[in-house]
Amino acid sequence: MFSERVFVLKSVRLIFTKKGRARFVSHLDMNRLMTRLIRKSGLDIWYTEGFNPHPYITFALPLPLGFEGYYELMDIKLNDDDFDISKVPSILNEVCPPYIHFLDAFEPKNKVGKIAFASYEILFDDKGEVKEKLSDFLSSPSIIANKRTKRGELKEIDLATKIKSFEISDFEGDTLLKIILPAGPNDNINPSLLLDKFYMDVSDNYYCYLITRTNILDGELKTFV
Repeated sequence: MFSERVFVLKSVRLIFTKKGRARFVSHLDMNRLMTRLIRKSGLDIWYTEGFNPHPYITFALPLPLGFEGYYELMDIKLNDDDFDISKVPSILNEVCPPYIHFLDAFEPKNKVGKIAFASYEILFDDKGEVKEKLSDFLSSPSIIANKRTKRGELKEIDLATKIKSFEISDFEGDTLLKIILPAGPNDNINPSLLLDKFYMDVSDNYYCYLITRTNILDGELKTFV
């Protein structure tokens, strides 16, 4: 008699980019989009059990609306432990819309709780006019702002103590800010909060900007995997 093969679930962490018009897709709609892509791709992934089964998909650190992302994380579970996960990005890219592209797939090495920081690039459409004021602002010993808690309450925090590092440079005549801020389950600072404070208290003019999250990091500032 032949024994029935038992399938073992395989956890897969996917790296993808979210650029251009995709930055206007909310996290809820992103979840729906990924569900449709996986179904269309034919990947044999694990579905949750219960009254309304759906594909198991989780995002390690959802990207705020309006941001681009170069290193976004999504976890799924495959039903077949023998499946070659290196093929998953190409399978998904065949059904992906423009502005979303899968780069890599591997078995998770760390739990999401290990995420501690995120790096961002913020490009201002300012012809270099904001550079000096922005440098002085970010170098301030104290930057007091109000942050809304999960309960909806406003809490006063000092953003200056949250900035891990920053660098300001010229980019094709405009100003480029590279900055590392806390991110993850323990502490999370949206760079928009910092920019809102800057425009409220320092800048005489408002300049449009584009925020791109370039990496997700652990407590040692290494790429989270």
